[in-house]
Amino acid sequence: MKGDYEMSKETEKMFKEMHKFLEKNDMGNMSEKEMESFIEKFAEEYNSNIGESITPETAQSADDYIELAMESLDRTDAENYINKALEIEPDNLDALNMSLDIMECTSWEYYQKISAAVEKGNEIMEEKGFFDKENIGYFWGILETRPYMRLRANYMNFLIESGMMALAAKEGEELIRLCEGDNLGIRFRLMHIYAFLEEKDKALKLYKKFDEYNESQMLLPLAILYFKLGDFEKAEEHLSLLNETNKDTQEFFSAIKNDDLEKYVSEVNGYAYRPFTIDELVNELIDNSFVFSTTPLFLQWAYEKTSDAE
Repeated sequence: MKGDYEMSKETEKMFKEMHKFLEKNDMGNMSEKEMESFIEKFAEEYNSNIGESITPETAQSADDYIELAMESLDRTDAENYINKALEIEPDNLDALNMSLDIMECTSWEYYQKISAAVEKGNEIMEEKGFFDKENIGYFWGILETRPYMRLRANYMNFLIESGMMALAAKEGEELIRLCEGDNLGIRFRLMHIYAFLEEKDKALKLYKKFDEYNESQMLLPLAILYFKLGDFEKAEEHLSLLNETNKDTQEFFSAIKNDDLEKYVSEVNGYAYRPFTIDELVNELIDNSFVFSTTPLFLQWAYEKTSDAE
């Protein structure tokens, strides 16, 4: 049962182990040299255990059982591991998040359960003081808030899949407020929602916030948005910029036009695609089909414009 939970999990695991190591050892007023020796000791202990796989017999912590669930190919086993993790840590939001995706239920039941999970997450963040002013904007940099961010990103994705776009937009805006660096790439989905809802002002504000790299997944929905609003000059401007920054733009629209996209879809990897290539554009289409499926005229127009640009 693998997915978004794998993102940075190894790094998070290392930091958690470091915290445990610090708790077990009295650091006192160490000198810089003693501190270096202390860190080296931790690194040696941690690295010596990296190659050891967690098994049901050796699992002890909630994180161990989450790891087993992630590796499991059997739904029942994965569910048992997650239940065990929740027995150990009832407030473990990663375990709660995974339990939602493992369970069999209707979409409405899922909505009720994930909404309740987000509320529980809100309560936990409030109780632990993470909603204090000094933390807002830096949530991904705080180890303890990452499971909460993953849960809310999962909630946002479900809202999109359910067609609840206005609510999904609010969720995306809140996630970026909590993590201004947007380590989870929420801006990409949010920009497509704005294109779908024709929210030009919000789209431009978001683009301005993250315009440093002229990312494909920001430029393309902006071109779509302007096209939908009938501003074809601005649409072409952003399409041209996309064509400049992503060398495979024309190939992408040609594949759509010629109904030849399937071969690219079968090759693409959603977790390790190459930026500024057709991989990125294909992933964008797959993740945000709600925009592309409703703008066939734009796709035809974009094909003609990029073909003329050759």
